[in-house]
Amino acid sequence: MDGWLELTFPLETGKGSLLVIDDERVSLLADPLRRRILETLGEGKTVAEISSTLGVTDSRILRHLERLAESDVVHLQETGSDPRAWRCVPAAARIRIRETLDQTANTPEPVPPEVVSQFIQAFRESADGIFGPRFQSSVNHNRARLSERQAAEFNRRLLDLIEEYFPPGKGDPSGIKYGFFGVLTPIDLAPLES
Repeated sequence: MDGWLELTFPLETGKGSLLVIDDERVSLLADPLRRRILETLGEGKTVAEISSTLGVTDSRILRHLERLAESDVVHLQETGSDPRAWRCVPAAARIRIRETLDQTANTPEPVPPEVVSQFIQAFRESADGIFGPRFQSSVNHNRARLSERQAAEFNRRLLDLIEEYFPPGKGDPSGIKYGFFGVLTPIDLAPLES
């Protein structure tokens, strides 16, 4: 079943114009950050203004704006040499986007649902004391800006630890079964240089 999302912008030029998105651009706009960028545009904003409004680095905003501009959803006005001052305006006064129930079907799922369910159940059971008083549990969310060399070294060392402590078919059959799920991924870009 399809539905529609319609965004309206207070544009002086192109007043009354309508852009209907019901083609491959639907998947481009399935990205939540791109949706938020569109929703915050109003009559147009600079890269720096969008970055400040959404709390996302200007370089990341610029990459998303470039993708939206390539798809004719917005116009990116490149004035001057500082990309933070470039202005972005919606391509039309009204943008109507087709939404489908399977909109995320082609989006790769970073964590398989069965793994998520298994960990949620384990957290519930840990809180209820099912595993007794002596068990190890750790939930971490760490962020840092790393060089490519540092990220590669961290990944290699982590994989070595996993191989050492979670070897297939080994371990202590009488011990508590532990699960480990790790994700090392870029979460932001470096800010644009002044």
